[in-house]
Amino acid sequence: MSDILERLVNALEKIETKSQSPLHTKAPASVNTSTLLSQPGGIFSVVGMEQDIISAHVRPTGLGSTLPAFPSNLDDPRYGFLNGFTATVGSEPTNPCDDAPAGFMKGGTLTAAFGRIARDTQTIEIGKLLHQTRGATTNLRLIGDMLNMGDFNPAQMSQNEVLNMVVQSEMVGVGVQMERKLSTMLWQGVTTNNTAGGGYKEFPGLDYQIATGQVDAETNTAMSAADSYVLDFNYNDLDGTTLDIVEYLSMTEYQLRNNAVRMGLDPVTFAVVMRPETWFELSAVWPCRYLSYRCGNTGGTNPTVINDNVNVQLRDGMRNGMYIDINGNRYPVVVDDGIYENTNITSANVPAGYYSSNIYMIPLRVRGNFPSLYWENIDYRGAQQQLSALGAGNRVVPFWTTNGRFMWAYKTAGFCFNLQAIVEPRIVLRTPQLAGKIQNVRYSPLSHLRSPFSDSVYWADGGVSVRSTGTSYHVWS
Repeated sequence: MSDILERLVNALEKIETKSQSPLHTKAPASVNTSTLLSQPGGIFSVVGMEQDIISAHVRPTGLGSTLPAFPSNLDDPRYGFLNGFTATVGSEPTNPCDDAPAGFMKGGTLTAAFGRIARDTQTIEIGKLLHQTRGATTNLRLIGDMLNMGDFNPAQMSQNEVLNMVVQSEMVGVGVQMERKLSTMLWQGVTTNNTAGGGYKEFPGLDYQIATGQVDAETNTAMSAADSYVLDFNYNDLDGTTLDIVEYLSMTEYQLRNNAVRMGLDPVTFAVVMRPETWFELSAVWPCRYLSYRCGNTGGTNPTVINDNVNVQLRDGMRNGMYIDINGNRYPVVVDDGIYENTNITSANVPAGYYSSNIYMIPLRVRGNFPSLYWENIDYRGAQQQLSALGAGNRVVPFWTTNGRFMWAYKTAGFCFNLQAIVEPRIVLRTPQLAGKIQNVRYSPLSHLRSPFSDSVYWADGGVSVRSTGTSYHVWS
């Protein structure tokens, strides 16, 4: 066996080969469709290429990569709530031994649903991996990172060899596609997008969990005690005068902290979450608005005059430290590309050059460091026990990576193969009554940031996926 095939076998062994029930994958193509590297026709098969390769790939950033993840194979779970006590029923007693008014304790449950995402590699022809390009650099080094999802990296491999090993490159490519999908589904996931056969499922995203109208999972009874705090900025400008963003964020913080204290859930670790473009515009206006909030006189003008560098220092401190002060309390700020953004194409309330999205205040942990927002995922490691009856045969069925979070199927056709990865995650918000959002906040940055999502007009790529192998001249031409 060649050195390259041995490295492939070793790489698969490193990701702790396990098994599960059969998965359906498309058959490999009859020819290689994977992106070759330094092999003939590969994107780096240029003679004399420098060893260091600079990444221009924009990774998604956001809340998902900071949250803990826990294995769970429990479908349709129940998360209990003690919602309070009813008003008393009955009359005040006339005599000392008469019955007195009494009330009832009330409780409820919430639930969560798994999603299912699958992505394939391209078809890899083993023979193509063995060919070498004359004079090409074969020990390339990546400057930059390809993935940013922490515990949800399906390849569970170092990226050091991503430019030199086609199989690893294809697996990391699956990771990139998974990361893009998960970062948007975290917020925008909705079960009505699920396919009829169950091959693709979206878990309910935070936009559908941070909401009013919460109901008991068993009886569908309204459970307003678990409602989130939701305000609508009604497409007003973040730096405008019709509505004041300081007032809206201050009331959101005050409501949620009051809930935390009065419900006995304090201390709560909150995070303020928004799109990066929203944060840039908010941090520009917040210091001045915060320092002069409600300083207006009866004539409606602001008597406060700020003529030193206090505003600049506060703005720069916010941006460099990624924090915001609200009602005298300091909160970490998380910027997230996956939050939905309206444009003039998607909303009539957004003129050209403007955008709108939501700002969130989210509880990460509550009293006793109890996690109140976290990932759960099907743990594929349990499949090994179920298939133990296959004996040595279980070596040819799918394997898991990343502590059982992802399962990979290996599909062969002659000397060609491809891989398919699946993950079944859900996002769990245990305390929706401590979460809030301000909807439809409009802003107008000088220019929009690059997007990590290929369906965005702000996404940039370029280059080639295959190169010409050149021409050689010989007697048999």
